[in-house]
Amino acid sequence: MSKTTLLVGEDLWKVLPKLVRSSRRVDAAIAYLGQDGAKLLPLKRGDRLVVDMSMATVKAGGTCPHEVEKLIKRGVKVFTRSNLHAKIVIADKKVLVGSANVSRNSRDFLDEAAVLTGDPVTVERAKEFLDRICIEPVLPEYLSECKRVYKLSHIASRRSSTSEHNRRVSLEELWLVNLIHDLIPEKEEELYNRSINKAQEKLKDYRKTKIDTIRWTCQSKIVKKIKTGDRLIQCIKYKDGRVFVYPPARLILIDHYTVEHKNRYLFHLESPKRGQPMAWSEFRKVLGSLLGRQISRPRHTLVRDPEQADALLRLWTPSGRISRR
Repeated sequence: MSKTTLLVGEDLWKVLPKLVRSSRRVDAAIAYLGQDGAKLLPLKRGDRLVVDMSMATVKAGGTCPHEVEKLIKRGVKVFTRSNLHAKIVIADKKVLVGSANVSRNSRDFLDEAAVLTGDPVTVERAKEFLDRICIEPVLPEYLSECKRVYKLSHIASRRSSTSEHNRRVSLEELWLVNLIHDLIPEKEEELYNRSINKAQEKLKDYRKTKIDTIRWTCQSKIVKKIKTGDRLIQCIKYKDGRVFVYPPARLILIDHYTVEHKNRYLFHLESPKRGQPMAWSEFRKVLGSLLGRQISRPRHTLVRDPEQADALLRLWTPSGRISRR
């Protein structure tokens, strides 16, 4: 089965240029190519792009002819189609389909999402679609006329707001955390259990999930960086020396209490009740192949690459059982 990855926000704008640069041939249909478009979509000689470069769109500031000109000078074959609204990038054997136009505004302010897949049928059908709409090339005379009527002031400038509801959303991050199994001291049990009761109220599905709690004795860097909504894969070492890796769990509450003037930080996770742990030796092989290097022992790690994160998440089913695919 081909791999499919959802890209949201910053991840999309990290992956897109990298995908285009690393591919031998790129075909793209992007409705509007705005400011910084030639930089955000670094097409090269022999690549192909179709945009909406109708005069009405250019006058409204939707597509910037100066960015189109940059691409043409690189040797990119650019076509125009007035009723285009698709956003598709075909890079060798992968295709990215999403919401994003290629512009500074889209990168900096808008909530964008896209799916990247290597499914052969989807890639082939995307290529056929591009072939059908690459009909009208952007010729020098038309480009000159577009540059004449284009006015920078027509670009709809969206200013970011500092209010919480206007911040761009992003996918939760995936963390690997290295822990040592220990028991809760008796003097902390009451405060610990009180905190768990608070977390119970945030469970979304009482039938299928349960609360797992990580207790930190200090506010380390990782405690400060992980946020609610993130997913954690716990690597837990037991007293007999064995290490087990537990299926992804979502952080639903960060809490803390003080005992004898010392702070204790609690990460409450929503974990699958039927979750099945995996031996570290088995998980280590997969992790090593993804990272391209062998890992001798588990450690706190933020999995930054969305495709690597998806590969690790696929090791378990949604119910937390080890995947047999």
